[in-house]
Amino acid sequence: MAAKYCEPCTARGMNPTALKWCTECEEALCSECTEAHKVQKMSRSHHLVEIGKIPNKIDLSCNCSKHQPLTFDYFCVDHDVICCKECLSTDHRACKNVTSIDIASTSSKQSQSFLDYEEQLRFILEALGKLNINRKENSSRIEQEETQIRKQVAQTKEILIKRIEYFEESLLKQLTELKNKDITGIKQQEKDIGDLVTSTKAQKEALEFIRDHGSEKQAFISIHSSKPILDGIENKVKQLTESFVDTSLMFVGSVSEDILTDLGSIELKETPCLVSMVPYKQLQSQVPVVSSGKLRSLTYLNDIDMKGERLKTVSGMTITDNNKLIICDVTTRKIYFFNENNTYLSSISSPHQPWDIAAIPGTTTAVLSCRFEACVQFIDIDMRKISKQVEVNQSQGCGVDATKHNIYVGSKGNIHVLDLRGNFKRTISMKNTEHYIDYISVCSNGNICYSITNEVCCITAEGDPVFSYTSPDLLQSRDIQIDDADNIYVLGRDQRTIDIFTSSGILVDILSIDNLSEPLSFCYNKELSKVYIANNRGKTISVFKAKK
Repeated sequence: MAAKYCEPCTARGMNPTALKWCTECEEALCSECTEAHKVQKMSRSHHLVEIGKIPNKIDLSCNCSKHQPLTFDYFCVDHDVICCKECLSTDHRACKNVTSIDIASTSSKQSQSFLDYEEQLRFILEALGKLNINRKENSSRIEQEETQIRKQVAQTKEILIKRIEYFEESLLKQLTELKNKDITGIKQQEKDIGDLVTSTKAQKEALEFIRDHGSEKQAFISIHSSKPILDGIENKVKQLTESFVDTSLMFVGSVSEDILTDLGSIELKETPCLVSMVPYKQLQSQVPVVSSGKLRSLTYLNDIDMKGERLKTVSGMTITDNNKLIICDVTTRKIYFFNENNTYLSSISSPHQPWDIAAIPGTTTAVLSCRFEACVQFIDIDMRKISKQVEVNQSQGCGVDATKHNIYVGSKGNIHVLDLRGNFKRTISMKNTEHYIDYISVCSNGNICYSITNEVCCITAEGDPVFSYTSPDLLQSRDIQIDDADNIYVLGRDQRTIDIFTSSGILVDILSIDNLSEPLSFCYNKELSKVYIANNRGKTISVFKAKK
């Protein structure tokens, strides 16, 4: 950092405030020293900068960090490093391409290295800006999700309260009915007892009257004539006694303390950040692939060695940005990974039967549709694992495709559009079809192409028809792919061909392919130089050389 006071004046015992900085002399200068600096022969061409414009965190020193106070005087071309005298003698004695730093630095501001450095700084700041935006969006989303979850908790509470109130009302109704029924029975029993009490008292009064006022003869006759009556009363009392039960009401709880312990739980799910960062030098080394023309012929090369793994029904395939092949087998329930040289690496198992798979451009994530489950699964390609599962409103799994912005999932008569995190955005209703959309692919203009049995169709992003193609020569249309030039390729299972259409639905070519037997799915690399086909009913992966 530049000094606060003028350094030449400080050496003379004065402390005037520095106003300028000489980048060549590496000295801070006051106004008088600045004027002198401008006219002296040795320094008139030097670069002077205002002190206030110098960044706080900047190292303007030309001294070697290892051998201070020696300055950097040399540049080793062999090692692409700057050196002081000590560095040169110890580390670069055998180097042949060493020059002075004055010569090496000529026009350095206009050099490609300087421009690359500037571009790398811009690239890093841009990447950090994206990450910062991503974090702010994540924070905002968390705030919104908290509000939503609070509403859901309140709704759950309300549902439970209503449910409990319903149970309470039902129990109280049952209590009243049981009580009333039992009380009615008891009152009838009390009436029966009262009738017997009245009869018994009448017999007692008659007996007491005869005892006090009647003759012996009357007493004898009364006893014998009343005996059957008393025996009848006693028998009824016995019957009542045997039929009576003591009743009581009590509450028997059907919910234990262990059953309802809470209203649910809050989970924090972690998924890979969608902002990816490719190092600047690696980005420089990658040549953008621009596809031109369309496929004209395919030549069989070989079948991929699965190293003992047995494929049964490969129903979906995709290629990543760096030409790594990924396939899924609906029968084995596995996802298989290959490197860019088509060497089999490993596999993972899915809890459901996978149907179709698509790599999300610009990311290290693929999305997988499941055959008989209303969900899609996200695959971490680098880690080779299922990172998360998202429910989709569909009756069974169908085709899936992904662009830089959206995920498209086919279903019966509909295509569901999700964002790259799997959040539902909208549904595209298909017109005049109730078929299952087995395979889909999206054009650069947003139109969506799909295959159903013996037909190839295309619709706009709003669901309006673009074209529909049927032909006796197109039997059992299967997988569908679209290249960078919007050429549409449709795999025909029964006729063992790839039909090629323009984006407007005009059939321009039919590639008949040797060495094929009931192919199920296919894809090609980014250069459109290799085509991979799930051959023999999806039991092998055949590689074909492609010509355009």
